[in-house]
Amino acid sequence: MTLKKTLLALLAGLAVAAGADEPAERPSVEPALNAEVGGPLWLSANLGIRVPPGASGYGRGLLLQVQPGVGGGAVNVGLVPVSFYAQGTQAIALGVKARLLRTWGSPWGAEPGRTYAGFEAGVAAGVKLAVGLMWKVDSGPGDDRIVTWSVGLGM
Repeated sequence: MTLKKTLLALLAGLAVAAGADEPAERPSVEPALNAEVGGPLWLSANLGIRVPPGASGYGRGLLLQVQPGVGGGAVNVGLVPVSFYAQGTQAIALGVKARLLRTWGSPWGAEPGRTYAGFEAGVAAGVKLAVGLMWKVDSGPGDDRIVTWSVGLGM
């Protein structure tokens, strides 16, 4: 084999090997799921979808979720502008959500039967940590403003 053919074969092999690390084609809609513990919902799960902006990477995009929990429930609309994946799953992410939250039962740090609107910011690096600020949008007893927090898995 000549030097030229050897170099071409080597380059072709490197191109194939480099392509092997590329993730599979990105889906147009990705699941956005997590389980978390925090206040005021106690134990809850986010069930939703993430709509990526083109092929910009796993986990980035518009976030649409419903969040049923023991101490209440929420509807979340958010954006995940930063996300890095490893081994085919989201490894590190930053996100912000607008939330509408209704409490029931015995919520942590809030009165039951109240409705709040606000926002939450979160970071996930294997474990999700999030904090938010919500304002009461109905009348009745309870604080006019509450701080929400959670620790969980997923964004």
